[in-house]
Amino acid sequence: AGDQFCADQIIHQPLGGITQEKTQWVNRPTYQQVIEFPARRGDNIANLARGKTATATSTEGGYVATNAVDGDPDTRWASRWWHDPESITVDLGSQQTVARVVADWEAAYAKDYTVQVSTDGAAWREVKRVTGGDGGRDNWTFPATSARYVRIVGTVRGINYGYSLYEFAVYPR
Repeated sequence: AGDQFCADQIIHQPLGGITQEKTQWVNRPTYQQVIEFPARRGDNIANLARGKTATATSTEGGYVATNAVDGDPDTRWASRWWHDPESITVDLGSQQTVARVVADWEAAYAKDYTVQVSTDGAAWREVKRVTGGDGGRDNWTFPATSARYVRIVGTVRGINYGYSLYEFAVYPR
């Protein structure tokens, strides 16, 4: 009881040549978090779609497809038509290894959609099928594959409006 601030300390044990001074400690609830890093030093973990050319089957007003790959969470792509299907495609510029897609949906989201990849922009292969989506941020992984083009094809809208994405990101891991 009483003022324990000076009496309570964490004393660290040296690890190899690394040492740490005593740390003052106050007994209060703390939050600890374990973070997993899915990559190793030197691995490319950049968003492959950022700043690349993006196209869409339709565009509403100034909400063009490139807004979804500009890295700005305040801009977005919106489809012009309020029907299915609609899609947005990003050209990575060259064949890349892709294994993850992140879609940050605006209120007009896709309830059902597919993620497809292509090496030539003509022959497409489905790598992920999503059913029952609820908007927000979708973060999907799939087996690593080589692709130059990646697209999201909305097949069922979540609301009566079209589709709208704040960000469409593609990652190698």
